[in-house]
Amino acid sequence: MKFKALMEKAGLPLTEDKAADQWREELKSQNISVANDSPFGPFWRTIEALITKPVVKLFNWIAQTVMPDLFIMTASRDALIEKHGPSRNVFIQTGLKARGLLTFSRQNSEGESSVVAGTVITTDVIGSESYELTLLQDVNFNEGVSAVSALAEAIEVGAAFNLPANSYRYFLEPQDGVTVTNSDDWLLLPGDDEEDTESYRERIRNVFGTAARWHTNDVYRQIIAGFHVPIDNIEIETNGPRGPGTANVYIYLDVGTVPSALLETINRHIRDNGHHGLGDDVVVYAMPTQTLNVSVVYTLHTDSDIHSQITSFIESAFRKNAAYKPTRVTHNSVFSISQLISELHEEFEQLKSIRINIDDIHPQNWLPVLGSLEVNRG
Repeated sequence: MKFKALMEKAGLPLTEDKAADQWREELKSQNISVANDSPFGPFWRTIEALITKPVVKLFNWIAQTVMPDLFIMTASRDALIEKHGPSRNVFIQTGLKARGLLTFSRQNSEGESSVVAGTVITTDVIGSESYELTLLQDVNFNEGVSAVSALAEAIEVGAAFNLPANSYRYFLEPQDGVTVTNSDDWLLLPGDDEEDTESYRERIRNVFGTAARWHTNDVYRQIIAGFHVPIDNIEIETNGPRGPGTANVYIYLDVGTVPSALLETINRHIRDNGHHGLGDDVVVYAMPTQTLNVSVVYTLHTDSDIHSQITSFIESAFRKNAAYKPTRVTHNSVFSISQLISELHEEFEQLKSIRINIDDIHPQNWLPVLGSLEVNRG
């Protein structure tokens, strides 16, 4: 919004010249004359120093700071956190550390052995860094036992730790005879970054559609978003998919797949704890997916080793990691392969050419995911 234009239209002076003109008009209307009317004379220099400059500075501050902060659409992060959100009972979400079960295995099941709590498990380098989990409990192998599951937690908050199966497979300090990995549905609590300004703004704006307590999509979006699911990643099907009075909700995360533990928690909250409309039958599911097999051939200007980075960048576009910030696949939105290629060129200046074997993707109520990704240098 053009707040300066609105204030100028209301007659408020936002420049020193405009303010000076208004002072002269006011003096004229009051039949007051100034003996030395030069702008360099003592009278106008005093007016400029004591009134004009402070007033113009004040009005510009109001136009640039106060006015935008009065409206949710333009409010700063501080104004959203301190005023708009709390006044509507919507509070900014802090980051979460990913938690999940890792599988520890040993080849020799004879005797007893253990891996102690505090052991660090890490990944390959993804992009430019690796991701680490800390074991929260001792892993004890009893006689005849070759595999044990144990709880681990990310060392930091963030969605970047919601990595797919077999990503966490190295000990920071080797453990004799023991290997580790994460399974397909290993997450119990997905990690999440501290909520960004635009996501928080969207949750606050969503409240305006929740005035009716029940039977509105916005109410369900607000409930589900409270479990750190971005509002843009929530799709509601209300055409009685399972019979009259039924609705299906489909969700996905910014990084990683939706764990069954999260779905169970959300559905229990809505269906068993009474957070639904009278007669409503609402079930939350993971967004359906369609698998794509992608092959890539690239050439370079220089003899560089960016093979793994290119791979990680493309995987990031398909929500498998957060190492880069490409345009990501979404539901009900065309995913442009030419845009992905352009973003790859912007990210890697060494890249001379790159070809991808698929055309633009046209998802409907489903999310594209990678079945296989083959990257080769031409």
